[in-house]
Amino acid sequence: MIGSKPYLETLEQSAGRTDATIQWARFLGETFGTTGALNCLRYYENLGWISPLVRKQMVSYLRGLSLGEIHNKRYDEPTTLEYPLESLSGTLFSTHAQSLEYIATIRGDDLEEHVMIARMAERRVERQIDEDDEDGDPDEMVSIIRDGPSTY
Repeated sequence: MIGSKPYLETLEQSAGRTDATIQWARFLGETFGTTGALNCLRYYENLGWISPLVRKQMVSYLRGLSLGEIHNKRYDEPTTLEYPLESLSGTLFSTHAQSLEYIATIRGDDLEEHVMIARMAERRVERQIDEDDEDGDPDEMVSIIRDGPSTY
């Protein structure tokens, strides 16, 4: 995401957001262990999910975790997610989706709204494709693949 702002630029110090930040740090520590959590934060920074400042702030939170809060489970254990990310439950990406949910909460954003808008856009595209298929010759694509595009 070169040239764009990170999704989460700073950790707000309001009560609800601080609680979400602590929960996220515990989640990262329990799921990935210290080294894995640090790698995840670097990965999220590279993706543009968090800023370098947030990564540094989260490192401080991770340092404050007790040994009992670090690496209690394997990162590849299925994570059960709730709506709107439930379709990712049980996948290898589910733990990162859970992190994205924490990031959205800390940012004060409604992830459910974003997912709903994306699903509506996907349905609109599917309808458009279906309409185009009904209007055009269904064998047109097959002939283009078989014979190559026609030259006029």
